[in-house]
Amino acid sequence: MNKKRIDNKILKDDVENLDLNTNICLKLKTNEIDTIGKLCNHTRKELRNLDFVQSDIQSIVIKLQLKGLDIKGNEY
Repeated sequence: MNKKRIDNKILKDDVENLDLNTNICLKLKTNEIDTIGKLCNHTRKELRNLDFVQSDIQSIVIKLQLKGLDIKGNEY
């Protein structure tokens, strides 16, 4: 299985698969961000505008990086 196919499968996964804090998951889903792919398409600024605090955003970034992903506009 090639890497592109694995990434596509991960992007379709539910955000709950990131093992984030329950409150973060609820807030994501309330804002119609229910898949990892949708989450990756948001920037830090967009997440702040959705009332996520810096520590929440940092948790999201770390969990995504553990999957080899990141939020839009981030480089690592």
